[in-house]
Amino acid sequence: MNTALVSYLAVLLIGTALTFAVGVILRRNGQALLEEVYPEPRAAGLTRLVAVGFYLVALGVLALISTLGVPVDGLVQAVVTKLGVVLLMLGAAYGLTLLALGRIRDARRAEALDQEFRAATHPRP
Repeated sequence: MNTALVSYLAVLLIGTALTFAVGVILRRNGQALLEEVYPEPRAAGLTRLVAVGFYLVALGVLALISTLGVPVDGLVQAVVTKLGVVLLMLGAAYGLTLLALGRIRDARRAEALDQEFRAATHPRP
């Protein structure tokens, strides 16, 4: 088998497995963040939507990384270099996604506090 094909397939298979492992962790942690301010079904739905975006972006970048040529010696070094880039990308995507979920949570908290404040300062007769 062609060494370029082996490198390509190895990066795609290992990268996809890593992406799905990080995605599972993201969904679990993201749902816990959103359950603080949304009822369970809504928190699960929002987390699923954000996770789908994570998967699409991460798998798209993985596909691009797998086709890049890296100026290294040997098949193993090329695969390890590409997987290093994949791990850095997954770390950044994970952090940005959690940041987005945190902002959703914070906006919901601010909205709830604003409603509470208005109810306390303008009591209804």
